[in-house]
Amino acid sequence: MPAIFHHNPDRPFRESPELYLSYWGKERCAPLHSFGPGVRDIYKIHFIHAGKGVVSAEGITHELTAGQAFLAYPERVIFYQADEADPWTYSWIGFYGDQAADILSRTRLSPENPVFSMDTRFMPQLYELLNEAEDNSATRDLRLQALLHEFLSMLVELAPASGPPVSARDQARDSYIHRCLDFLHGHYSEEVTVGQLAAIVGLDRRYLSSLFKQATGLPPQQYLLHYRMDKACGLLRAGQYSIGEVARSVGYQDALLFSKMFKKSVGVSPSEYRDQS
Repeated sequence: MPAIFHHNPDRPFRESPELYLSYWGKERCAPLHSFGPGVRDIYKIHFIHAGKGVVSAEGITHELTAGQAFLAYPERVIFYQADEADPWTYSWIGFYGDQAADILSRTRLSPENPVFSMDTRFMPQLYELLNEAEDNSATRDLRLQALLHEFLSMLVELAPASGPPVSARDQARDSYIHRCLDFLHGHYSEEVTVGQLAAIVGLDRRYLSSLFKQATGLPPQQYLLHYRMDKACGLLRAGQYSIGEVARSVGYQDALLFSKMFKKSVGVSPSEYRDQS
């Protein structure tokens, strides 16, 4: 996947905003793809969805894998590079504002320790959520701002200034889950089995299902169903696709089966949902 960039088309309300999302994007990096040593002019956070790489900041090198993220501070030198054998896929956001430093001071992050663990429910989908918000010009500025605030609120909860560091065991578990999430988010329109996920991460399928449910609250197939229906809702709200086109876009070749599963999950039929939107 080549790098995909999105820039916020709505300018901040004033010259020195309290908090402003400037851009976001995603990339499946080539082996040894790198940045720096260099500096960024605003805060930039990378979320690692798959693969691994290294980050060096303030003379300290960190090895990162799926499920982790790192923050590049403005005007502070940083270097990061994708692994040669298993290069990472990451998404990113860039933001700035008068409140940014104060909010980040409530976390344990620093230029010397810019690494944190992602959650399993919000951050892995943040790129897609931002894209969806961008599509609605009437509420775009409010939704983008709300998503940035939601992320920062979650970051303070995940990595509080006084909180203990994440253990190596928890990091390994999170890596398995985020690799699975990355696969599901990228292949939801295809037939996906728990066996496939287990093979990808090299775990027993029952053990993986147990870990996945602990992390996300749902077993893998149920999570996939919910993700597909969320995507279907977005397509139906657009109002320009047939039920069959929506069904095939989210992994159902049988439109009748899709309609049955949609009504069971959402409470109304796809056509009723589209008419109500």
